[in-house]
Amino acid sequence: MTVSGTVIDPEGEPLIGASVLVRGETLGTATNIDGEYTISVPSDGALVFSYVGYATQEIPVNGQSVINVTMNVNSEVLGEVVAIGYGTVKKSDATGSVAVVKPDEIEAGLATSVQDMLVGQTPGVVVTTSGGPEGSGTIRIRGGSSLNASNDPLIVVDGVPLSNDGVQGMGNSLSMIAPDNIESMTILKDASATAIYGSRASNGVIIITTKKGIKGTPEVSFSANMYVNKAQKRWNVLDANSFRAMMTNVYGAGSNEVNALGNANTDWQDEVLRTTVSSDYNLSVRGSAGMLPYRVSVTYTNSNGILKTSKMDRLTFGFNLNPKFFNDHLSVSANAKGYYFNNRFANTGAIGGALSYNPTVPVYDIHRLSGDSGQKYLFNGYTSWYNISDKDNSVVLNPNSAVNPVAQLMDVNNHAEVLRSNGNLQLDYSFHFLPELHANLNLGYDISKTDEYNEVMANSPQAWLNHKKNGAGYEDYTYQSRSNTLLDFYLNYKKDFESIKSMLDVTAGYSWQRFSAHGRNWGASSEKGRPTTAGFKTISYNNGSFMMDIDPETISSIGSNYVQDPNSGNGNYRWRNHLQLLSFFGRVNYGFMDRYLLTVTVRGDATSRFSKDNRWGVFPSVGLAWRISEENFLESARGWLNDWKLRLGWGVTGQQEVGGTVNYLPQYSIAQPGSYYPSGQLDANGRPIYVAPLYLQGYNPDLKWESTTTWNAGMDWGFMNNRITAALDYYYRKTTDLLSFVAIPAGSSTTNMLNRNIGSLVNYGIEFNVQARPIVTDDFTWTVNYNVGWNHNEITELYEGSTIRTGGIAGGNGNTVQAHAVGHAANTFYLYQQVYDQAGNPIEGAYVDQNGDGQIDDADKILNKSPDPKVTMTLGNNFRYKNWDFGINFRASIGNYVYNNVLSNNINTSNLYSSYGISNVVDNDVYFSQPQYMSDYFLRNGSFLRCENITIGHTWDNLLNDNLRMRLFAGVQNPFIITKYKGIDPEVFGGIDNSVYPKAVIYTLGVVATF
Repeated sequence: MTVSGTVIDPEGEPLIGASVLVRGETLGTATNIDGEYTISVPSDGALVFSYVGYATQEIPVNGQSVINVTMNVNSEVLGEVVAIGYGTVKKSDATGSVAVVKPDEIEAGLATSVQDMLVGQTPGVVVTTSGGPEGSGTIRIRGGSSLNASNDPLIVVDGVPLSNDGVQGMGNSLSMIAPDNIESMTILKDASATAIYGSRASNGVIIITTKKGIKGTPEVSFSANMYVNKAQKRWNVLDANSFRAMMTNVYGAGSNEVNALGNANTDWQDEVLRTTVSSDYNLSVRGSAGMLPYRVSVTYTNSNGILKTSKMDRLTFGFNLNPKFFNDHLSVSANAKGYYFNNRFANTGAIGGALSYNPTVPVYDIHRLSGDSGQKYLFNGYTSWYNISDKDNSVVLNPNSAVNPVAQLMDVNNHAEVLRSNGNLQLDYSFHFLPELHANLNLGYDISKTDEYNEVMANSPQAWLNHKKNGAGYEDYTYQSRSNTLLDFYLNYKKDFESIKSMLDVTAGYSWQRFSAHGRNWGASSEKGRPTTAGFKTISYNNGSFMMDIDPETISSIGSNYVQDPNSGNGNYRWRNHLQLLSFFGRVNYGFMDRYLLTVTVRGDATSRFSKDNRWGVFPSVGLAWRISEENFLESARGWLNDWKLRLGWGVTGQQEVGGTVNYLPQYSIAQPGSYYPSGQLDANGRPIYVAPLYLQGYNPDLKWESTTTWNAGMDWGFMNNRITAALDYYYRKTTDLLSFVAIPAGSSTTNMLNRNIGSLVNYGIEFNVQARPIVTDDFTWTVNYNVGWNHNEITELYEGSTIRTGGIAGGNGNTVQAHAVGHAANTFYLYQQVYDQAGNPIEGAYVDQNGDGQIDDADKILNKSPDPKVTMTLGNNFRYKNWDFGINFRASIGNYVYNNVLSNNINTSNLYSSYGISNVVDNDVYFSQPQYMSDYFLRNGSFLRCENITIGHTWDNLLNDNLRMRLFAGVQNPFIITKYKGIDPEVFGGIDNSVYPKAVIYTLGVVATF
């Protein structure tokens, strides 16, 4: 029979594009501009009505020809609850700049790392991923607020803030979480939102909530994805024939240099790069066992990098229990996750080596060791540049000689095994006599253990090059253990006072967190496993004993103690460090008439990094919001204007994460063997005791908090029943008392650089994002997302007006191409201005004499251009036709500059032939006879438009009698990039392109099923 009707909202306004489906079928329609619909349906069937932001309704037909429906607001959607730290708030009531990312099955299927899912999701968040399989990368929220202190955002997983120090042997903390296990990610940007985390929130906060158990019938989810990875682009270098022609042109036919060339034609990039197949699998079960909701998951990821030998194996296991007791007064959430990583790291220097290594020689040679029986091959058969000593006919491999790129990969096994676990137990008790008052206790942990080995094969070129022991192989070993323990306790009172049209939400609490780490390292020439004896006054030393001038335990009871094993001069040491944070915090949220909103936050933090005089920092914030759309004068507009909110925020956050853990106390390093001297005493066994001088490290008792003050003004809009939503933000951030490393003047009594507070910098910018559904019909829906962010970074003050050199490059000795200077962005490029001829070609060695003194020196270098983009944009489109979906996403970066270090190292004819070997060059319009590293000729515009991904999929909603939902999809990530930059990829964190692991084009095929 035919059924018609009208679908309206609670105010009586028609809902345009509401979905009307026949229960159990894919047949359906959508309401028109007047909210009307007409559909054919079995007389004994039922209709399902749904609309974004409203609760789904199912209504039996029962022979009715007219069914009118009033949709009810879905409080879980329009009143979307977001995590804001130590609690939650409805997003519509948030006064700060908050973005919520809820990954769907499409995004989860394309990503092997959580940080991949953040790329382009919200303006002001720039994610630069590595091409490596281990999933490392960097995240910057509204630009960097520090020079040498950490610029990483705080990552909070299920209530446990993680350390930014990272774990040896794996990528950043986000690389450990399987994307399928993510429920939501909340990004706190401005200080009014982040200040509740105080000392660690200057660079923003990312709160990750993983999926939890549910009540009811168990639900089983499974996903499997296969990835084919292939290098997107390669450097254009001379092939063997072109290289021979260049050598002949430079040195002349029949010259010794040309005669040294081989007869092969080797593409070294082909030899070090590869096409790989990777995969991941996720299985989860959630439901409830009686009164105990649970979720259990296991994930396995095998990621093989496109650089030979690089790979990551990741196995994760997690469970969550979230029961309630005492008539739901006590809520318990218990989370535990375990991770196993087996990473093999390839030497990225092989990428640069593949560009410069002689293309006229083969990968393998058969020169045998002198006097050998013929069973072993010199350098394990890899072609290498070497000489034979005239004295004893032995092999001499110059330490500056290039190493065969394939040998760099195949003859070295640098691998790490990491065990890590994190989790928490959270108890939330609602008092029986006052249910609006909650007491919350959160006990959390994050622990890890790493064993990393770096094995160099015997007789390899590396063994001959670095250790003059006739090619004997060697092994480095590093052990690291880290622990992060947390105790949070807070009280929360939340109540709506309807009689006075007010809402009050008050939180006050205490937080304690301790970070501990210790490790050991055994150098290349030592016996693996030899114990050190840190903390003891006397250490066995050859035939005698070793005595330190000062027992390290008395140097400092907290912080880092580095104690070297005197039996070896190769860096063998044991280390440990500790850091404690102690905090008190409070927050008040107040709302009046559901229109006027106020948030006031204050947090006091103490850190063991600073002295007692500077240990405490106080970080306040205020946020105001006005929901203009709720005002009576806009009542006539409510048919098309659903939301209009003005937000204003101010706050101060802190920073104390700078190198070292105890920078205000004097600490000492132990002299190397060879500088020990006899004390004139004997130990209990009659052996002489030796004394090792201790050298004072740089320290600063006046070191204090770096602080960032942020102003934020923003607006949020919702139109046409939230079919279009948008947000606009302006922010201004000023960081003072910048923490940085400053070189110690010559003649000082300390031995290294020093931490101190040196200046200030600002970031200000604009962010805008919009989401819309331009087309909604019976069968077809188009959803579009667009966001754009602009950021300006500028240093406003530095210690004594200094210019701090940064940006080290490959080539030369200690060359740098960037600097921190007042009036410029951090890490601005610092180079000579190149002079060009009339044809537009650079004149070698000719630079602009900026000060006119007749000579070219450092005074003529100019500060120009930044590695950070001025503008970032993302455009995402998703099209759904019946059960088919198609998505395509683009991302743009405008105004980022790159110093092409690969080019500056590989267009110099002086490198073609030397005692170190024969070197190829990159194909370029011009070549220099000598390196010109300081020329801004190598500074290139890195702006780009990247197609992030393309996907297509089909979903079956009701297989096996509505018990199985399955989706098959295919996709390609990073299929193309449009840019003027001539290197492999213009997206280089830090702006210096030098043997960066190339990004891959990734073809994906996957299935997601829920039973």
